[in-house]
Amino acid sequence: MSDLISRDGHLINNWYIACLESDLRGGPIQRTLYDQKIVLFKNKKDQKVSAFIDRCLHRMAKLSEGRVENNCLVCPYHSWHYDENGEVTKVPSEGPTGLKGKRKIKSFPCEVKDGVVWLWMGADEPSSSPTWDFPYYGEKGWIHYYMVTDFNNEVTNLAENFMDVPHTVSVHKGWFRNESLKKVPMTTATSEGSVLVSYHQPDDNIGVLIRPILNPKNEPMVHTDKYIFPNITRVDYSFGSHYKYVINSQITPVSTMKSRVYTYIAYKIPVIGSFLKPFISYYTRKVIEQDVWIMDVQSENYEKEIQNPRFQSTPADEPHIQIEKLRDYGIAGDEKVFSTSKSVDTDIWI
Repeated sequence: MSDLISRDGHLINNWYIACLESDLRGGPIQRTLYDQKIVLFKNKKDQKVSAFIDRCLHRMAKLSEGRVENNCLVCPYHSWHYDENGEVTKVPSEGPTGLKGKRKIKSFPCEVKDGVVWLWMGADEPSSSPTWDFPYYGEKGWIHYYMVTDFNNEVTNLAENFMDVPHTVSVHKGWFRNESLKKVPMTTATSEGSVLVSYHQPDDNIGVLIRPILNPKNEPMVHTDKYIFPNITRVDYSFGSHYKYVINSQITPVSTMKSRVYTYIAYKIPVIGSFLKPFISYYTRKVIEQDVWIMDVQSENYEKEIQNPRFQSTPADEPHIQIEKLRDYGIAGDEKVFSTSKSVDTDIWI
């Protein structure tokens, strides 16, 4: 079995979420991306976040077990100090001037945006900042929160799962949908590095438990799913002009068959929206735990055939097929990932 970096190829040359900004309140932390242990910390002077290999240059101690002092990251073993750029600024055993400014640890570009810390794992410097904006973040009338979930599966399978409607009547039965054998026409359209799935069934509805909250007036439902290269999914539901619900997931590759998902939930419910947050948080956590389970169920067999998984697809799997094509282009570094255009109409039954 090849390692994750080899199999992902050029996909590593993208921005991935390393942590929530709030995770850094208590000092340095360790996160793993592409099998690399990384330490992140925030200095108190200008609140800048830095990310280094989690291994001191001196005797390889984990810097994430250290502390932040005078805006530097301090190793817990011999107190070597690293500034926000990774340069060694103090080696206590060498006196006031020993080794100062002569050594530098490997660092990673990182930026804070919308309450999360984005990290660039590629070998070359990024040509731009993270481009993704979490929808409705900070807008008046919208409530939002993040959920962080670990999965025993890989990015492609998770992106497909988050946009997969047919599985909701079995995996989420009673929570999200119940089987009704209703025909739902859908359009799957790829363009500019994204796959947009539109469902043409206004009589459809979600959430046996949550429907009275999200759609109390029984308005027609507008539902779209969208995959954004390389690792983001966005699911939108709207009921009339006042009730809206968004599930936006960013999938970070950790190691082979390990991913961490940062799920951003945003909703707009007039008057009582903020009071409903505990219930909606509980509901969404239960649903995503069901996805954790089914991804475990898939993963054992998938891992055995990870080099060449043998999927049999039906017309309902068109979104998966188009996502896999974009991911394959991304692995190869092929610009077709942004130039490919395709649209397919089909029906699914739910």
